[in-house]
This record gives sequence, C-alpha cells and structure tokens, in this order.
Amino acid sequence: MLREVPPGARWYILAVIALGALTFALLIRHATFTPVGPLLLLIVLSSLFSAFKVQFPIASGSNMSLSYIVDIAALILRGPHAAMIVGAASGWSQSTFKVKVRNPLYRTLFNMACLILTAQASGQVFQHLGGTPVLSSASVAPLLGMAVTYFIVNTVPIAIAIALTTDQSAWGIWKTDFASSAANYIVGAIAAVVVIEVTETSGYWLTLLLAAAPLYLTYRMYRNGVATEARQGAILEAAHDAIITMDQHLNIREFNPAAEHMFGYDRMQILGRNVDFLLPLEERDTQVGHLTQYMVSGDGPLAGRQLEMSALRADGTLFPVELTVARVSGDRSALITGFVRDATERHALEEQLRQSQKLEAIGRLAGGVAHDFNNVLMSIMGSADLLLMEVALEHGARAEVTEIKESVRRGASLTRQLLAFSRRQATSPRVFELGEVVAGMDTMLRRLMGPEIQLEIARGSRVTVMADPVQMEQVVLNLVINARDAMPQGGRLVISIDEVTLDDMIALSQADCRPGQYARLSVSDTGSGIDEQTRARMFEPFFTTKAHDKGTGLGLSIVYGIVKQNGGHITVLSEPGRGAMFVIHLPAVVVTEPSTALA
Repeated sequence: MLREVPPGARWYILAVIALGALTFALLIRHATFTPVGPLLLLIVLSSLFSAFKVQFPIASGSNMSLSYIVDIAALILRGPHAAMIVGAASGWSQSTFKVKVRNPLYRTLFNMACLILTAQASGQVFQHLGGTPVLSSASVAPLLGMAVTYFIVNTVPIAIAIALTTDQSAWGIWKTDFASSAANYIVGAIAAVVVIEVTETSGYWLTLLLAAAPLYLTYRMYRNGVATEARQGAILEAAHDAIITMDQHLNIREFNPAAEHMFGYDRMQILGRNVDFLLPLEERDTQVGHLTQYMVSGDGPLAGRQLEMSALRADGTLFPVELTVARVSGDRSALITGFVRDATERHALEEQLRQSQKLEAIGRLAGGVAHDFNNVLMSIMGSADLLLMEVALEHGARAEVTEIKESVRRGASLTRQLLAFSRRQATSPRVFELGEVVAGMDTMLRRLMGPEIQLEIARGSRVTVMADPVQMEQVVLNLVINARDAMPQGGRLVISIDEVTLDDMIALSQADCRPGQYARLSVSDTGSGIDEQTRARMFEPFFTTKAHDKGTGLGLSIVYGIVKQNGGHITVLSEPGRGAMFVIHLPAVVVTEPSTALA
C-alpha cells in the first residue's frame, strides 16, 4: 500500500505518476496509429517479453531485456508518441505479470510513467540529432544519444524512488545497481536497427513468424521459471530457520515467514531496511563489519563457519542466534543470504545440563561427607550414652553430656538432609495416588500458612506414582514453607496435581527427561518472585537468601534430591515481582486397582 511508503518517497512517486500521465494525455493525440498492424505487433512483443523476462547476458555482467529492443524499435519506426503507448504497455506488463507476487498498483503506474517519460525524452533526442531507422555511420550519433538518454531517464527516477523509500543514497544505488548496464542500452539500440532492417526486408508477417520461435522459448523459460520460483518459495515458506537475503548495502531483500515469527516484524515492514537494526547496539558495528567483509571478499569470521551472536526482536528483547551466510547472484549485483537459527532453547538446555551436572557433583561430595560425618556422630553418640550411664544423676556434668547428645541428634538430622539431597537416603517406595497424599496434608498446611495466605488445592485426574509417600510430603512441605516465606504480607498459594503427557518435543526441552505419562505437581505463589541469579543457585545445599536464623538453605536441595531420586525433574518459573511456580514431573504408574493414600 502507498500509505506504508515514507512520506518523501510517496510524494515523489505520485509526482512521477502525475507527470507521466500528463505527458501521455498531452501527446497521445499526435501519435500515428496507421498502419495498425506494426504498432499492434510492437505492443504485443514488448508486453510479452517484459512479462516473461527474457534476458540476454551482456559483457558488462548485467542483463538486458528483449522488450527494450522492441521499445527502441517502436521509437525509431513510429516516433516518440507511438513509442509511449508501447512503453506504457511494457510497463504495465512488467509490473503485472510477476512470478511470485504482483506489484501494488502504485508501482505499476510508476513503472508505466517512467517508460512514458523515457520514450518521450529519448525519442526527442533521436529526432533532434537526425536519426533514421537505417544503420549507417550517420546514425551512430543519434543512436548513442537516444541510448544514453533512455538509460538515464529510465534508471535515475527508479534509483531516487528506492533511495527515498529505504533512506539510502540515490547516487550510491544508481552507481551500484544501474551504472554497469549502460553498455547494454547501446547494444540494444543497435540490435533494434538490425531488427528494423530485417522487418523492412522480410515484411511484418515473416517477422511475426520468426518471432514465434523466441516466443515459444520464452513461454518454456517462463514456465520453468515459475516452477523454479515456486519450489524456492515453498522452501522459504516451510523453512524453520529464518532466511534473510541482503544486497551489497546490507539492505534486506527477502524475509521468510520463519524470520517474521523469530524477529516479530512483518515482511512488508522489513524489506528495504538495513539489517543493522536487527542487531543490538553494542554488537552492531562488529557484526556489520563481518557481513560487509564477507560480502566484499568472501572471507572473515563468517566464511565457511557458523557464528554465534545476539539479535534484537521487535519488542526490544535480545536473544542468541546461530548465523550461517552464503553468497548468491542477484539480478544486478551479488547478494548474501543469512540462515538464522534461534539458539535460546539450546542455551537453556545447556544451562540446565550444567546445573544438573553441578548439583550432581555437589551431591556426590555432600553425600560422601555426610556419610563419613554420620559415622563420627554415631561414635560420639555412643560415647555420650556410656558417659550418661556412668555419671550420677546429680552430677553437674550430666547436663553437658545431655547437651552433647542433643547436638549429635541435630547433626544427624543435618546429615540425613544432605543424604536426601545426594539421593543416598533410605526410602520405602510404593505405589500411591499423589493427590490423596497432598489432600491429606490440607489441615497441616493451612495451619502452617496462617490466615493471611489463601491456600487452594486443585486435584485434576487421578494419577499414581511410585515413590516414598513420606518423602513426597517432605517435598510439598518444603515448597509450601518456601512460598510462605516469599509472601510475608499474605497472598495466594495454589497446589495442583494432574496427569500430563510429555511428547518428544516437550521432553527435549528438559534435561534428563523422557517422553511419556507424568504426574505433575505444581506449587505457585503470588510472592516476590525469584531473580535469574537466585534461580541458578537455589538448589545448591546451604544456599539461601533468608536471614541467618530463618533457614539452613537445605529445603530446596532436599526437594531437588528427592525428585531426582524418584526419576522426576523440577522446573522453576519465576520473575521478580511476579510470584513463582515450582513444577515437578514424576513418572506416572498405571495400576489395575485404585491405591489408597498413606494412612
């Protein structure tokens, strides 16, 4: 839509369209339409060749359309007024019959206006210089003048329109995209004179017959082009990775649906803009330099390898990506295509794996220390018992020995917690219905939470698990205490139990998880939330954000150890100020008869 074009470009495009329409209206009455046959032939040939885009490679490295030769022939044979009609038909055909998608109406009108103005200007130059449709030494200067005028008037307005639309230099665009094709216009003008001489010698009908062969080839090439572009379009549409094609200025020329989804921009918003706005400011100069180096020389950090970098979404969020680039040939110049893969999920899995390995190592260390320390405590406990047997009831040392035994009990309790984290705690697993165990804790949990916190237990479908019910009570209790401490002013706590199916894709998003049926236990609160730094360490033994006398830092470590010991996994969803949700998945067990909860 024209309203989406920047204001400066919009007014320029409208001005060119108006000028072309005015020129056409003022001069059309001077056009000669007789004989009608040659004019119709020229219109048909120009339209067909423009629509099917038959192009012949020239030594300059760019391409030249056959329709240009027909337009020049019309200009030489019938003059600039009749050539305007041929040019207008060519412009309409060129913009309307697109393989991928039709141009908007304003682009079609702009192309037609440019060709009308081009035909008029170059025709006037040709006539002013005394040009004739006979190839001779006297016709060289008129042909050159006409070709140069045609080249300039045809390319400069387009370069200006592109520059105003994309906020680039018009001179830079014209020099890079159009200047190299100047020689083609001269060759095309000479070819037009040759075509005219053949036509004069053989007659129009023979010329039409001779044109049938290239028209047939044109049709075949067009069909092949449609099939090729359809296949390429299907690949672009179906690709899961973002595919972004850029020109030598790093302006975006192609933006597939996956790129739209990944970056949050509509394709029409993005085309023509520089790729640098998809890069974070702190990396922009570096990454643009890498892309430019690869575009110019084909080497640098992007040559033949995958580069990890950060990208910027439309909403301003940063995310990690993997970028691979390739150089391709465009219509007028070289292009590079970037294949972008969102690395957020991979980074999250790697972080989960690192956390799991770290906690595994800490667990092994803690378990070994706790086991040896427990043996020492048992020795102290035995010695204390012997002392109590030998010390009289009224002896003053008896109180100290009793305190020693109490300290040993506290130490033993600590070692049991460490053993639970390291998954070395002795358990008594059995099959039970998870919801019944949680429901049985309702009264105790409400008393623990206090009147300021609203507790809700939501039980979905019945789901059974194989675990130690006492351990599951310990898991729920620790999570509830943690949630209570996060809501000192009161709030809402929801415990939900249901059965879910984790497919391959969901299972792959969690470390150490296999697809299948799971019991899901969720504990969510409306507390202060947990920041990213705390989430990274919250399951480590003795790590706590509470006051020194408010906790040992082992509650969540015990939860983690018990869940892992029973083949499950735990996920934390939280942001500062938005509460927290602990989600536990335990493998579900299918039983033939309903199981009862722990009495």
